[in-house]
Amino acid sequence: MNADPAPPGCRPGPAIQALLGILVLVVGLWGLPAEQYIGDPQAVRMVTWSLLERGRLDVPADLAQGAGERGQYFVQNPDNGLYYSKYGELNSLGYLPAMALERALLGRLEPFNELATRTVLLNLNNLVLSLILAGLLLALACLFTRQPALALVWVLATLYASFGWNYLRAQTTELLQWTLCTGFFWALFQLWRSRGQGRWLGLVHLFLVGLLLTKAVYVLLVPCLLLVGLLVLPSQASRPRALLGLLGPLVLMALLVAGLNELKFGSPLSTGYTQWVRERDLFRGDLWAGLRGFLVDPQRSLFLHQPLLLPALLALPAFFRRWRVEALLAWGTLAVFLLFHAQTANWAGHWSYGPRYLLAVLAPATLPALQALEWLSGRLRTPSGASLAALLGLILAGSIWLQVQVNSLGFFTCYQVEAAVRSFPAPRALAVLQAQPFGVVNSQLRSFVRTGAFPLFLKEAARELSPEQTASLAGAVRQRTRGNRMFFSGP
Repeated sequence: MNADPAPPGCRPGPAIQALLGILVLVVGLWGLPAEQYIGDPQAVRMVTWSLLERGRLDVPADLAQGAGERGQYFVQNPDNGLYYSKYGELNSLGYLPAMALERALLGRLEPFNELATRTVLLNLNNLVLSLILAGLLLALACLFTRQPALALVWVLATLYASFGWNYLRAQTTELLQWTLCTGFFWALFQLWRSRGQGRWLGLVHLFLVGLLLTKAVYVLLVPCLLLVGLLVLPSQASRPRALLGLLGPLVLMALLVAGLNELKFGSPLSTGYTQWVRERDLFRGDLWAGLRGFLVDPQRSLFLHQPLLLPALLALPAFFRRWRVEALLAWGTLAVFLLFHAQTANWAGHWSYGPRYLLAVLAPATLPALQALEWLSGRLRTPSGASLAALLGLILAGSIWLQVQVNSLGFFTCYQVEAAVRSFPAPRALAVLQAQPFGVVNSQLRSFVRTGAFPLFLKEAARELSPEQTASLAGAVRQRTRGNRMFFSGP
């Protein structure tokens, strides 16, 4: 482990901070979605409604039963029969500002509301969180480079040249988790470099409890804190007090989570994820299939959806030589989360975009890309350096193009189109559709609506179906292809 102080980073000046803030606001306003993300976040917001309207964590039985299958979104407590969300409480609290403002503006609050008022307020909520996330990412990057401009490039690539852009727009809980996890690693690295200063330990605990109150899986981050905490323990004389400061809050967190589980699910050890029949055996998945999916699947591949991961992997040896503890924490966490989720039955995350279960822990693993950017910036005048920089620029530009295509259409367009194809006997067309990244599919769909040119899967369908069936499928596809930007009509 590197015992010497880490090389100094940089301090982003007001100009860099202002530029980042302006860019986040401009891109955020350009991409404001016109529709709300359905599914899990709607159920989470039902709890927010219950807190504001009823002052209770449970939701009325009729609403819970009408939301989906038993245990899908709401778990029935076996002791009192009440229905509680299986998602962490902080997810619902994250929607409080937007929904409280809606109540104040309209004088009422509905559990479900697809009207523009709620959509706008939820979008503004996301804009605020996006600004906070961008600031934390910039602070994190500046720990590992002396060039603020490179830190800015890394932040913008992390936000907009990756599948993360979708979750800056979607009114889901992933953005909150991503923000908290970024803050956790920033404070954790500061704790290591300050050799255990109390303010950083307090911040690490704060971000960690926030994560645990969003999703139980973030208990996997506890070993990171324990590792750093034990490495920076002071001399023998004050060790018991330091251990209490490290472990005491963790015990309180465990008691808080156990108490909430007892209240909601009837047992301190229950997570609420086993009442739904599809999740009863959560770890029945194929580990190797999950790993292959996270690595090479066109719709879930880490490298396709976060292209900074490739230069980060190439620069990892150099990064490890300078920052061994940080490299171990970042890449060890990604590996643990990767293995954990790969063995679950739902490793792909149902109807979602990219490897969303790994979104929150990906940014720290791409920090070695800053080493690659520094190396390239010092060799731009050489043929090899200029060629590699151009290649990286093309990769990032291609990924940005893919994200623009994804963010131009409805959140679930590809899945809805896939459902339409499944309703016809066109297996080869379905295979063609599933073999393409969502961004490529969306690009073809947008062109189809504008010009009438068939996407590849429709061309394949025309070989399998009669002309009447092909026309019917094309009409169904066109109907499901709609734009999803508030200020720009059409796909």
